[in-house]
Amino acid sequence: MSKANVKLQLTFDLDICVPERLLEQDHAALCRTLSEMLGSMVFQGMPTVTGKQLAKGGAALVGHHYHMSTAVLGAPTVARELLVAAAPHLTDDELEQLARKAHGRLPEGSEEQQRYLRRQALNLVNDFRMLPCKVAARLTSGNAAELEGKLNLTNGSVLIGERDRQSRLQANQGPILVEPLGTGVQLQGACAGHTLSGPVIEVSVTQLAAHRDPLIKAWQQG
Repeated sequence: MSKANVKLQLTFDLDICVPERLLEQDHAALCRTLSEMLGSMVFQGMPTVTGKQLAKGGAALVGHHYHMSTAVLGAPTVARELLVAAAPHLTDDELEQLARKAHGRLPEGSEEQQRYLRRQALNLVNDFRMLPCKVAARLTSGNAAELEGKLNLTNGSVLIGERDRQSRLQANQGPILVEPLGTGVQLQGACAGHTLSGPVIEVSVTQLAAHRDPLIKAWQQG
């Protein structure tokens, strides 16, 4: 077989109209769907036809590779700030899905919009997205303590590790420092009582939204 000495790149931008249900998929899923739709007829057919045409001029096709990407045209224009404020636990692709779902359906009034977007976001992703964290708080003894836990980005709850579940926190001590590991972020939480699983510590969605980017980056890398 001849050795390749020229790299030829052929690029076609195809504007297509797809069913609305496909627009609800994230970028990776949409690429997979369209790849399956195109199949070997396109991915093998194109190199075959190209090889035959090149052969007429004495050239030979000795290898090929394809890359496919998609971009949604006329993407919805729901402000990113609104999306993040309601759903800081979503990835960038998932925020785009939420924007498409909400486009043209947002109610009037900022509070109503936030409630609507929050509902839709939890319908989209409601699983626990946990980040290891340290919790700095004061015990009922008056001593300062550092507890191990995991912060749930989906709802702001902190699951205290088994080692520290018997710890009792001082009531009305003010903000409790919650520091997700490896993020450089410090959040303020509150203790809502105690259960068999340990102190009930909660971080507001507003706090999560203010630091959404480094939190999501750490979760994705973990």
